[in-house]
Amino acid sequence: MKNLMLGAVGLTGILASCGSYGSAPDGSGNARVVGISTEYTLQGSSPAQYVGCDNISNPTDPARATSTQVVVKFATGGSVTQVDVTLKGTRDSNYDETQQFTVNDLSKDSDGNYQAVFDFKSATNDFLPASIIVEPKDPVRTPRDVTASNLAGSFYANLKVYTSTGSAFNITSIDRVNVYRNCTLAGTAQPLSR
Repeated sequence: MKNLMLGAVGLTGILASCGSYGSAPDGSGNARVVGISTEYTLQGSSPAQYVGCDNISNPTDPARATSTQVVVKFATGGSVTQVDVTLKGTRDSNYDETQQFTVNDLSKDSDGNYQAVFDFKSATNDFLPASIIVEPKDPVRTPRDVTASNLAGSFYANLKVYTSTGSAFNITSIDRVNVYRNCTLAGTAQPLSR
């Protein structure tokens, strides 16, 4: 019996280390945040530190110079119908953004975790997360190394999970993603200066 209780305590610790764990009040579902990732990681960070970039100085695709793909992963049990994903700035609530996803908008990773996939597009004098563009059908981008400067802030994810019985509950990530004003892709040839 004692071993069983220790196992349950250990499992609770594992779930909590990934983010908060929540259950619907009526028992119809539960969920936990698995993590937040982006398409950019700081060069040389180990483990990989995901970051957001307001501007990429040397984009290989000019259309992505002011975009950062964000993936919020969560695991759930029960019948989920909708998830509201709010990315909350840690310095300024003016930049908080919420996006609603139905189950059909979500993809799954190889471990069976749900993925809410979307882009941030930064605007003049704004830093992420100032504008969310949902592109749920876009494939998850392979992270690329960047060097970064001018830390603008950071964000985390808060999710509201709705079940098929009409119940809802909240979960929050413990991960924080730093956002930088300027990033440069590592390992990409720079134009020669004259």
